[in-house]
Formats: sequence, C-alpha cells, structure tokens
Amino acid sequence: MRKPFERTVRTAVTMGLLDLAVQAVDGTKIVANASKDRVYDAEELRALLGRLDKTISELEAQNEAGEDEPAVNLPEELADKKVLKEQVRQAMDDLAGRGRQKCINLTDRDARLMKSSQGIVTGYNAQAMVSPLQPSVGANGMLVTAADVVDEPNDSAQLVPMLEQSEETTGARAQVTLADAGYHSGSALDECARRNLQLVMPESSRRRAQHHPYHKERFIYDQCNDSYFCPHGQTLTPVGTMRSPNGRPRRVYRASAATCQACPAFGVCTNDLLNGRALTAGPHDAVLRRHRTWMSTREAQKISKRRKQLIEPVFGIIKEQQGARRFLLRDLVNVAAEWILLATAFNLRTLWRIWRSGAVGFLPCSPASQPIPSV
Repeated sequence: MRKPFERTVRTAVTMGLLDLAVQAVDGTKIVANASKDRVYDAEELRALLGRLDKTISELEAQNEAGEDEPAVNLPEELADKKVLKEQVRQAMDDLAGRGRQKCINLTDRDARLMKSSQGIVTGYNAQAMVSPLQPSVGANGMLVTAADVVDEPNDSAQLVPMLEQSEETTGARAQVTLADAGYHSGSALDECARRNLQLVMPESSRRRAQHHPYHKERFIYDQCNDSYFCPHGQTLTPVGTMRSPNGRPRRVYRASAATCQACPAFGVCTNDLLNGRALTAGPHDAVLRRHRTWMSTREAQKISKRRKQLIEPVFGIIKEQQGARRFLLRDLVNVAAEWILLATAFNLRTLWRIWRSGAVGFLPCSPASQPIPSV
C-alpha cells in the first residue's frame, strides 16, 4: 500500500505543489476492531484458562454419558470452547514475550489500551506528517508525507522515524518540523541536533516549571565547573551517579545540608534534613537546555501556533469525512496498511481538488467527459 501513497506525494513534489518550509507531525488514537471487554492481564488469563478447562471437562463428560453413538465431529459448544482455550494459551505466550506490556486483547492481540478523547479505548496510535500546499497554488490544503501506525500509546519514540519517512518520500528535508509535547525527549532532540534538523516542540514539564520557583529549570548550569547554581546563588556540585527507572545513568548534583537548612527557601526547595537539595542530569541535558532556549524565543513561539492549523484538520477529515473512527482490520500489519490507504485517499482528494479547480496551469480543468490525469 505504500507505493500508491508515495506516488501521490512525489506527484505533488514534481509539480511544485508542496511547501516544505514547514511540516507538522502528530498522532491520533483510533479504536481497534476489538472489544475492550476482551482485554486480560496475565492473572486473568490464567483464571480464564482454568474456567475453560473445567467447562470443557464437563462438556466432554456430558458428551460421553449420552446414549447416542459418538459424533464424528465435536459438538459445536465444545469445539468453540476448545478454540477459545487455544486462543487463551497463545495470548498467554504472546503476553509473556512482550516485556512490560501488562495486558492483551484476545480479539486483536496487537491492540492496546490507550487514552483518547473518548476515554480509555482498545486501539492503535496512528501517526501522520503533513505539509501545506504552496501559496502559489492558489488553493488551501495539506498533503500527508508520512504515515504509520504503532501499538505504543506514547509518541516520544515516533518523531525520528516519521522525520526519516517524510524525507525519504519527498526526497527533501523540511526546514522546520512542528511537534507537540508528546514527542519531547532528550534522545529525539539529540538525534535531530546531530542531523541539523530544526524542531519547534514544547516540553510537557514547562507548565510545572513556570509555577514552581525551585524547579530544576530555575537552576543555572556552569559548564566550566560542572556545577549548578540555585536561585539563591548556592552551588550544587557532582556527588556521584544513579540509574534512572529506564536504566540510563544520571549524574547527581547536591548542595550541602547546612547550606540548605540556613537558606530562606528551606521547606519549599527541599525538606531533606540529612542532605541538601539534589538535582540529576542525564546525557541529553545539554541539548535539552539549548532547545529550551530556542523555544523561549518569539520566532519559535510564533511558528508553534501553526501546528494545530496544519495537522488537526487532516485528522478531522480522515475521521469524519473518510469514516475512519474505527479500524476495520485487525493486527498491526493490516491496520498499518489500512491507515496508509486512508492517507493515500486523503492525498488523492487534495490533488483532485487542485486539478478540478484549474489552480495549476499544467493541470487543466478538463470537462467531465475527458479522463482524469493519472496520479
């Protein structure tokens, strides 16, 4: 399904329709073709398997106790229970091999519980990258330049893959990429900085930092001495390392207990009587600070306002006008193909509108009796 999708994008690029000065990426949750009632964790699967074993034993006993001759095929109810038992066993094996995933859906084992605007749903995270049409086209519209589906509720690991796919499909690199706070991560920023990609992306912790006078962001890092200065001018020096919950090493910086207890901010900044205020810094702190500085500029804030105008209408059209409120297929590979088909249809819709309006000189508005140019 990717070939026709890529062809729509390359057609637009070849005709000079696409404005790659800016692009926007986002994800939207779409309900899977599976009921939320069919979601089980490991303990619930074991209990279900036990109930099925008991039910199957009772049905087999009833079947054997009958006066009629044994049937060539299993009774329908017994056969259904045995099929369900095999599904449960496969689901248990599948869940055991999925690391930190805690539950699984028996109908669609790739679907996950996700938070959406409709509450918690069993669904998928559909990703899209879009760019606007060139102003010279004389028509408003967007084109999807990258599309994918993942079974992860979080967007943070999807930024770089979407950037790579968009660049490969268009054959060019957009000047600025707009993303929301869900994509924000040090590793993504580090990779984009290495590739010299310009990102406009807020961070989710900014709201908390703006209201807490002693948030880590309020501390100034001294690169020459590898230390931090607190808002009251006290120094936090490195005292060792620790492991974060994801296993990555982080440097620990701490002020002395005596200094913090004598500070007027004691009780607000820290309540630790045995140790002073501590901060931790990961390997991506430097790129995080640079990005934070960039995001505080008027230019970044002005560009950031365009994100919703670019990406949200695309999701609205796909869901409302193309009827993609729920996926029709099951399993991640099939759902991904369905999403690519929806993105292709969206792009064809945009190209048809341009052709039909005669906005571009070498795409004439032909009479209905003439064949539509192939895209």
